[in-house]
Amino acid sequence: MAKMFLRMKGLLLLTGVFFMLYFGLQPLTEWFERKAVVAPPQEVVLVNTSECHITTPLRPAPVKYALEPIFKLQCSMKQLMDPKTQGESNILVARKVAEELQCQYWVKSFKDSLSKYLKRGHFHLKPEGGKEIKVGSGQQIVRIKCWNKVNQTRYHDVQYFLPPPNPDSKTVKTPKKLSVIVLGIDSVSHMHFERCFPLVKSLLENIPHTKFSGFSRLGVDAFGNLMPFLRDAELSQFNEEAWLWQIFKRGGYSTAYGEDNAEGIFTRNPELQPDFDFDLSPVMMEMNNHTRYSIDLREMIHCSARWKFHDVLDDFIDRLVPHMQKGPFFSLFWQSQGVQEYYEYGYLMDLSYMLLLKKLLDADILNNTLLLLMSDHGLRAGSYRMSFQGMKEESQPLLLAFYPEWLKEKYPLAMENFERNNHSLVTPYDLHNTLLDVINLDLLQDASIQFRMESLQSYSAKNMPRGISLFLPIPDHRTCDLAHIPSLFCFCRDLTEVPTDDGLVVRSSRFLVESINKMIKPLGQCRQLKLKTILLSHFMDFGEESFVYELRLRVLTTPGDGVFEATVRLSDVLLLTSPISRVNHFLGQSHCVSDPHLKIFCLCI
Repeated sequence: MAKMFLRMKGLLLLTGVFFMLYFGLQPLTEWFERKAVVAPPQEVVLVNTSECHITTPLRPAPVKYALEPIFKLQCSMKQLMDPKTQGESNILVARKVAEELQCQYWVKSFKDSLSKYLKRGHFHLKPEGGKEIKVGSGQQIVRIKCWNKVNQTRYHDVQYFLPPPNPDSKTVKTPKKLSVIVLGIDSVSHMHFERCFPLVKSLLENIPHTKFSGFSRLGVDAFGNLMPFLRDAELSQFNEEAWLWQIFKRGGYSTAYGEDNAEGIFTRNPELQPDFDFDLSPVMMEMNNHTRYSIDLREMIHCSARWKFHDVLDDFIDRLVPHMQKGPFFSLFWQSQGVQEYYEYGYLMDLSYMLLLKKLLDADILNNTLLLLMSDHGLRAGSYRMSFQGMKEESQPLLLAFYPEWLKEKYPLAMENFERNNHSLVTPYDLHNTLLDVINLDLLQDASIQFRMESLQSYSAKNMPRGISLFLPIPDHRTCDLAHIPSLFCFCRDLTEVPTDDGLVVRSSRFLVESINKMIKPLGQCRQLKLKTILLSHFMDFGEESFVYELRLRVLTTPGDGVFEATVRLSDVLLLTSPISRVNHFLGQSHCVSDPHLKIFCLCI
């Protein structure tokens, strides 16, 4: 009996342990087995219309970073002089120096910077510092060079004077005119911004804004993408109605332009000679010709004394703030140094742009301004660009619009359309028309917008305007063709990879290389290219009802190992349907050619 009792007791104990473990651990096992109700998104929707749906991965493609530590690159030379305007006098203020120096300076005018120097002078510096040297008055450019007793150069820099406006002049505080500031960053895609600018993104929470994630490129480079924005393509460049800044100027606006590069948008095209009220170009040209030095292996990040070229642009914008506070302004600023070449350089810009936006916010400038933070395209070359994701992101540049709160209250229908266009297919042509509306705000009244909306709906697809103001609804049925986006830059269409040894692919690739050779043959100093390898080929899907067949190609040529991309339409006669884009660096290979549109193809003999 005792043994039976012990056996029963043991069975009961085991049964209790079983039920305790089963029911006690059941919630834990259910927790492990439970599936997430909503999986975290892996892609971001950029365009979502009836005719176009574009998504992009949330995470970046693998990228090889630069061989040198970009974050540690700093200008190595000293800053010995600071500019100061006191009354009507421009003064150079000397800092402390370690030894006695002899200095010379040369003075130029902003408006006539290509001429000879207007004035020269000498001065002597001693270690105690604080010496002040009067150099003139008004807007001036001054180059200073100092050397020691054994004739070693200790300082060489360019300073400029941009005196503040007369404090007695009245400050215009009227919403009748909306100022425009364009902050451009070369080679930053929409997703590159999302990854690299957390500080700017945090500031967005306090500023009314709209992200246009469907913004598309139209041209190969900055010039090709900005010209449709800045100029009416239907008019001659010599027509005063063609250029935005000229239209704003006639409307009573002051104008300003600055780049952090001496070989910028306009200087690479000498036929363009824009006349801005405030222009940083002469300063950058003087630095580029006399005081520039590089701090990276590719020689793409430049300094003058302790300044990076981008610091000079930041300083220029900072000095313009008092002028912007006085009345309506149209400003175009563009950065390209570093960010064009290095994927990781984007992280370095976040703090400076956040501080700039905060400065404009604190100065109450954004309360009366439409500010466009934009780019021309994504990265055009390098390891990231060679990935499929990098190839797509190149055609998806950044466009972010900041605007004052009162704009939504005063023009509700226009701003409702503006915000609803955030996932539409948008181009620089649309930006041009948008800013034409800004010049005359009466066009944004509800009655005017309603009339224009009805007029826009009356257009057939074939007659749809190339540029549509973002204050109007971009038609849902808009396609790349209707928006005049070249095939190479359109990702509304599905891409199907095709074997690179396919007969049509080989024939089209040879045609692509022949097209390059035809362009460079008249130059005389460029080698003719041959097809070395077909790196990538995709069939572009135009839909079942279409009889159009196109290939997107990436080829490697010899000599020079140039990598080029383009789209070719397949028919009895092959046809290029896009510009030809180069997607690897060519550096000094094309030193014998000055035309920026042909440099990418030329390997000098």
